[in-house]
This record gives sequence, C-alpha cells and structure tokens, in this order.
Amino acid sequence: MIKRFLYWLKFGIKDKTFFLKPLEEIILISQSKYYQSKISELTQEIRNLEGKLDKFAFDQKMAAYTDISMKLFKAALYSKYSHRKRKHYSLQELRRQSDEFVKDYPIILSTTYSLRNCLCDNFSYDYVIIDEASQADLATGALALSCAKNAVIVGDTKQLPNVVDKDMGIITEDIFSSYRLKECYRYSTNSLLSSLLALFPTIPKTLLREHYRCHPKIIEFCNQKFYNNQLVILSQNTPDRQPLIIYRTSFGNHARMKMNQRQIDTIRDEIIPKEKLHDLDLGIVTPYRMQTNALQEAFKDTAIIADTVDKFQGRENQVIILSTVDNEITEFTDNPNRLNVAISRAKEQLILVVNGNDITRDSNISDLIHYTEYQNFTVVQSELSSIFDLLYKGYEVERKRYIHKSGKVSAFDSENLMYSLIKEVLSSEKFIKYDVLSHFPIRNLIRDFSLLDTDERKYASNPLTHLDFLIYNKLGKIPILGIEVDGFEYHQQGSIQADRDQMKDAILKKYNFPILRFSTTGNSERKRLVDKLNKIQSFKERY
Repeated sequence: MIKRFLYWLKFGIKDKTFFLKPLEEIILISQSKYYQSKISELTQEIRNLEGKLDKFAFDQKMAAYTDISMKLFKAALYSKYSHRKRKHYSLQELRRQSDEFVKDYPIILSTTYSLRNCLCDNFSYDYVIIDEASQADLATGALALSCAKNAVIVGDTKQLPNVVDKDMGIITEDIFSSYRLKECYRYSTNSLLSSLLALFPTIPKTLLREHYRCHPKIIEFCNQKFYNNQLVILSQNTPDRQPLIIYRTSFGNHARMKMNQRQIDTIRDEIIPKEKLHDLDLGIVTPYRMQTNALQEAFKDTAIIADTVDKFQGRENQVIILSTVDNEITEFTDNPNRLNVAISRAKEQLILVVNGNDITRDSNISDLIHYTEYQNFTVVQSELSSIFDLLYKGYEVERKRYIHKSGKVSAFDSENLMYSLIKEVLSSEKFIKYDVLSHFPIRNLIRDFSLLDTDERKYASNPLTHLDFLIYNKLGKIPILGIEVDGFEYHQQGSIQADRDQMKDAILKKYNFPILRFSTTGNSERKRLVDKLNKIQSFKERY
C-alpha cells in the first residue's frame, strides 16, 4: 500500500491495474515515468537558474568590469609614460642600451629561438611567458629560459607536441644515449612543456578551464573524452546549423598513398552545396600532407583553407570539415591529441568525413561517431558512387555479373567495367546511333602526322599506342570520343605512364579530338559520360 502511495505521489500513477501487470512491464513504465519526471525537474531548475542570471545581469556586469579594468590599465600607462618621450632605437642600440630600451618598451615579442639575441648577451627578463609550449622544442625552449628570472609556461598536454624531423631525431638520440641523460631531456619525444612537467612534478599548475570558442556540443565531446569534464564551457549555442554532422562515403578502399579522392569529391560535390558552406568561413583539416596537397589543388581558386591538423593548431574557423582519409582508421589519425586539435578548431560546426566501411575496433573516431549519434545529430550516407567500386573486395559477385552483361574485352577488370557501362549508356534511345571499340590504335585515328613533333610522331605511330575505348557514329563510322581508364598506381603523377598520358592528350588536342579520362579513384562515371555525349551531340546538331 505504501509503495502504491509513493508511486502515485512521485510519478502520478493512479491506475490500480498498474500493479497487476507483469514485472517487466512495470519496470518499463516506471522508467518512462522517471525520465519524464526528471526532465520536468531539470527543466524547472534551468528556468530558475536562468531567472537568477537575468536578475544578476551577468553580461552587463562583465562589460562594466571590462571597461573599468581597461580604464585602470590605461591610467597606469599614462602615469608612467605621459611625462617621458620614448626614443627610437637602432638595432645596434638595442644591444648597447638594453636597460634603457626596456624602460621605454617593457614588453618584447619574440620566438623562443630569437629571444636570447634580442637584447644584450647578459640581459635577463623579469618574466618570460612562453605560449603554445607544447609546440616548443627543448633546445629553443632552453634558450628562452636562459634569459628569464621567472617563467610562465602556457600550453596544453592534450594538444599536439612539436614535430621532430627524422635527421634531427637521429642526431639527438645519439647525444641522449652518449651522455645518459634523464628521460625528461630526450629531445625526440619531449616538448618544452612535457619536459618541465616531468622534471618538476610539483611545479604550480593552473588549468585554464573557461572555454569560449566552440559550440557547446562540439567542445563537450572533448571535455568528456580528453579533459575529464574539467572545462567550464561558456560559449553560446548557434541554432542556425547543426554543430556535428557525419558523412560516410560508399563502402570500399578509396584511400591511396595517404590520399582519398572520394572524400575530396564528397566534400566538393555534396557537403559544401548541401550544407550551404560556399560563403562561410570554412577550413578543411586532414591528418596527411598528401591529402592536404590534393585538397589545396581542388580548392585553389576559392577562399577555403585546407591544411594538416598539425598546421591548424592555434587557428579556428566557423566551420571545420575533418577528412580522415583512412580506409581503416590508423593510430596516426586516431591520435587523441591530433583529434582534440582537429575538433576544437570548429567554432560553430564540425563535419566529419569517414569511409563507409564498418569501424570495428574501439577508437577515438568511433567514440566521436557514437557521441554524434547519441546527440541525435545527422549521419549522412554519401550518394557518390563509382563503377570502379565493384573492384573492391566484397563485390566479387556483383562485379562478375556486371561484366558478364557485355563480356570481357580486356585483361583488366577496370576496363571491363567501363566497357559494360559504355554499352549500357549507348543502348539508350538517345545514343543508339553510337557504338564503341576497345583498344583502338592512335595511328588509325590520325592519318596526317604533320602537326606532330618528332617525339609525338614516334609515339603516335607505335602500334601499341591506343585509346582504351573509341566511341563512334555507326552510320558514318565517324569517331566522336576517346575514353581512357586510369588506374591509380599505374597512372599516378610522376610515373612513365603519366608522361605518356600527357603526350596522348596533347596529340589529340592538336586535332581537336575530345578525350574523357576516368580515374579508378573517381566517381559519377555514368553522369560524366552522358553529359559529354550530350555536349558532343548538341554541338554537332548546331553545326
């Protein structure tokens, strides 16, 4: 009886038949009622706190506090400098008259490397403040400390450390081993910040807890994952756009040599137009330099900034797109410091681009995906696909079935897939007058070599130099379009085949003969082919 009274009082359950239900159903109903009650309780608490804050007028008081602080600061500067004229110093005078110079200009801005040489050799600063100390290496950090009476070290052990190049790492490891130094002095694995923390474990430390940059839902992931909920998040919600979105590319191994063209295409052709990012402050970050180079090339005529996560440290953008590149997330990409930096560059929105393969292992990236899903933010399956996706492991049956429709014409399945696609497109009523030939020799296409130089003539006349496919008008046997299939490894930039491709393109350009290249790392082959045929057909109809 008492239990029924408590349930009625706490959850409003008045139905007597409730207690006649099976235990499992009673538990489910009770849980549902509990959450409803808890939500109501928390909502009321939020209203009470908001009411107190409104009465306190926090924003107005903070503005008044800032104004008074600035007035006091300016008054102090005025009392110190209003009655003395500050002179201009030459570079030589900086070193000869250092004591006089700092009286006129008491704050010196410098790199850790150069600070020691800014003034005279025996000069010591009252305080040296080293910012981004996790990025400062031991050698230059020691130089800065060598001229400091007191030092304030500012940095974050949860962000990326300085990068030590391979040659310097070898040199410093030899020195470290020869002199049997303490681990905290190992140059190749320590930043100035990590070294000082290891060397002086009881040194006074203060966590800069207040966070103002990122949308609360973005930084909350970092707060839970990396900072043990120690951050006080003071940034505001921006309701115009979702703070977190995930885009999954199609299943397959799209990454090649730390570069993923499918993710670049997804960013350019889907994410930017669908999320309306054209006129926003947009940055794209990625773990790898190869992907960065490809992104910078793809967006070279835009205001979009693309760089590695390491280079983005200390920067921010309204929207950040994180291209993970990997087919299967690697330890390098999943490094907690690297991911923390990447996420916390986004002020209003973070868009994560990952491969469509299942992420089987537990990782920081998978935690970010789970967090996004739990917060009920959008997970988008990319619509970009490629005929060459059938080359990937797991598509053997579909690949065999697709090729079987038109038959094999090559030892390479990439060409067989393209042949099947071409035949499929040409079977439509609009293009029924066209047909296709495979491995068509260039010397049979070009009869007059007078426009070619010696090297081009030699290449074009070689019987092995051919177009992978030639589309022609069946009615007059007139060639209209050449098609090439470029496998990534065989045709990659800098290879012998890439040079041959350039020469082939240059030869056909001299004769105004169109050619369409399809990379096995590309997408939307059907659309590109149909668009090209429509363009050729439209041109011929007009002329």
